[in-house]
Parts: sequence; C-alpha cells; structure tokens
Amino acid sequence: MIRYFSRQMLHVRKGENGQALVLFLVVVCSVMTLLFVSVVAHNVAASRVACANAIDAIALNAATWEARCLNIIAALNDGISKCMDIIFWTCAVWAVLAALAAFGIGVPAFNAYTEYARELVSKCWKTAHMLASWSEQIRDLAPYLVLGETIALASKLGVEGILHPFDPRGPHDGPNTLELHLEYGPPIHLIDAFEPVFTLLSRLNKARRPDGTLKAIRNVLNSTINFILGGNNKPIRKLVPEKDFPKRQFVRFVGSRKIQPLPIPFWGNHGTERIFEQAQAEPYGGGAESMTWKSRLTKWEDK
Repeated sequence: MIRYFSRQMLHVRKGENGQALVLFLVVVCSVMTLLFVSVVAHNVAASRVACANAIDAIALNAATWEARCLNIIAALNDGISKCMDIIFWTCAVWAVLAALAAFGIGVPAFNAYTEYARELVSKCWKTAHMLASWSEQIRDLAPYLVLGETIALASKLGVEGILHPFDPRGPHDGPNTLELHLEYGPPIHLIDAFEPVFTLLSRLNKARRPDGTLKAIRNVLNSTINFILGGNNKPIRKLVPEKDFPKRQFVRFVGSRKIQPLPIPFWGNHGTERIFEQAQAEPYGGGAESMTWKSRLTKWEDK
C-alpha cells in the first residue's frame, strides 16, 4: 500500500522539476535591483550633500575674504586715529611748555621740544596719509582677491559656477559690482589737532605786558605752525561702511558638481549627471575702526 501511494506522488510531481529555480531567480533579481537602487539613491544623496557643502564653502570663503579686507581697513583707520592722537597730545605738551616758557621757565626745553614736535607732527601726518592711501588700495584690491580665491577653491572642490556680483570694476553701487560698499567719512584736518596751541596763542596775544620773551614765544609758535601746515595740508578721510551696508554687502555662488560615478556595469551613470546648488554669505559684526568683521551664511533672498 505504501509503495502504491509513493508511486502516485511521484506521478503527480512528474514534469515539475526546476520550478523552484525560477522562483529563486525572481527573488534574487528583485533583491539585487532593490540593492542597486538603494546604492544609487545613497550615492545621489551623498553627492548632493557634498555639492551643497562645497557651494556653501565657496560662498563663505568669498565673504571671509571680504571680512579680512574690512578688518585690514578698520586697522588702518585705527592707525589714522592713533596718529591724530599723537599729534594732539604732542601739541598739548608743546602748549604747556610754551606757557611755562612765556614766564621764563624752561625756555631751552621749549626750544628743544619745538624742533622735536615739528618733526614728530610732520611724520605722524605723513603716516596718516599713507594709511589712508593703503585703505583705498585694499578696497580696490578686495574684489580681485575674492574672485581669485573663489576660482581656486571651486577648482579644488570640482565645482563649476559663477559668483554674484561678478564685476570687480563696475560703477560704484552698480547692480553687478563686486566691491566693498564703503564711503568716505568726514574730513580730518591737521589744524584741528593744534587746538591746544591755538588756545595758548589766543591767550598770549591778549597779554598786555610787553615782554620780549613772550613775543619770542609767539613768533616761534607761529613760525613752526606755519611750517607744519605749509606742507601736505590735504585733509584725510577714512573709509567707513555705507548706511545700507548690511543690505548691499553680500555674495552669492550658484554652481554645480558632477555625481560620483558608480562601478556598476551597464547602469548608465558615468559621472555626467550634475547637481545644482546655490548659497549666499555676508560679512558682519565690524565697524569703521572695529576689527571684528566675520563671515556667515545667510538665507537665499533678494536684498
């Protein structure tokens, strides 16, 4: 009986050899397809993140170089202020010595200090002019530094794109001018630092007692002041941020990067597809003489 049923089962299953192999191949193909799709999706996502990071780095690097240039200009402005302070306090000490010399006290010291003050004031005023000239050169050079660093970093990161604004030498406040949006501050005159000496001269001129020493002191002061002011008396003007600086000083970078190819035969991804991203950054946190400029990424928007 058992043999009979065994023969019947073999007869029923006769001709069905290999059906499990078909099911196995279907399952394996499905799993492999899902695996490949997951790998490709992960590769695209990773490439997108890498592209976004690269674009952000380029935009932030451009704003960082603008912040560095602004810090240099702020340092030069601070140097101008220090030069004017030296001139003012030199004149204050000079006025005190002149007042004492008018009463016959320390005349040799006054004469020696007059020669020293004339040389020191002239050098400080010349240095202040030189610092102002350097700040203008930094302002003019900044766009080229930003463009050069942007090109170098984009090439290093394998990114192709364009920086906006892109024109380094367009008209001031032009729509596509890559410049530091700075303006000239109020003029600084050398004569303003001579206030202590002018105050003393005003009082000496009002003195009624005829005294040869008093007259000699007045003549020395007048001749020395005329000599100093007769040189380069052109006023100095610092470069300061414009009133609408936060709205205008920003950089944008729009670029693309190739998706990294996968070593999968016949898949069709050979590194020709590209991902496009954009980023915006700006310098912030400083001032005309405050060397605290930094850079940050900002939300993409029309300013």
